[in-house]
Amino acid sequence: MLTLVLGGIRSGKSAFAAQLAGRSGGPVTYLATGVSSDPEMALRIEAHRRSRPAAWSSVEEPLAIAAATPAGAGTVLLESVDGWLANRMEAAGGASIADAGDGALDALVGACAAELEALRARCRHLVAVSAEVGLAPVPPHPYGRAFADALGMLNQRLAAAADEVHLVVAGLPLTLRGPCQGPSEGRPAP
Repeated sequence: MLTLVLGGIRSGKSAFAAQLAGRSGGPVTYLATGVSSDPEMALRIEAHRRSRPAAWSSVEEPLAIAAATPAGAGTVLLESVDGWLANRMEAAGGASIADAGDGALDALVGACAAELEALRARCRHLVAVSAEVGLAPVPPHPYGRAFADALGMLNQRLAAAADEVHLVVAGLPLTLRGPCQGPSEGRPAP
């Protein structure tokens, strides 16, 4: 099963995704893709580490997410698709991706989609968290626009394949596909 949780920055998408993963009824692996590139990001990563339930196993891998996940995993919470895509873009040449044209971007998105399918095959339920690009301003630089384009394409592929898709706005989950959440279900903790 694949569940996609989309939302803007600080929308509550991570907390909602964690609730969904926790309700899966089996073991949960938290797959973190963040890279500690500066002191502020290091603080964010540490806050995410502290927020994980002690019973969950954690894997921290910025690039090779499928290979890093144990085969036969129960529920995997992938945090986050957008961070992982940014890492993959940097590894593939960074700004040169934007300069190389649509073919290079399409190839990157295709490779990422294939890796996500390989990850999905390694677990019973994948809960993938991603930023929704349409909720932010258009980046002022070609590299930022290339990233936004790639993330939008990858999110569309994930949503097309997903059993459930949720959009979280201001802490409130909206079900776009799959079982609806009742008025008191699925609310992230403040």
